[in-house]
Amino acid sequence: MILLSKIEIIDIVENIKQNIEMGSMKQADRLLKKLGCGIVDPYVSDYIYYSNMTAEEIADKVLSYKPIYL
Repeated sequence: MILLSKIEIIDIVENIKQNIEMGSMKQADRLLKKLGCGIVDPYVSDYIYYSNMTAEEIADKVLSYKPIYL
């Protein structure tokens, strides 16, 4: 279940990236936890920290994630 809209995801991702650039890792971690509670894609932190994707590309990727239910 996705609780956050695309606009909310973009906003949070942009804030996370800004906090990382400013060296405020505690605030970035708080925002990442908030993001993780509102989406189902478990790889969102990889997209933020280890890719060159924009916030909008990350939001699209997260919203297109389909979990496998067993």
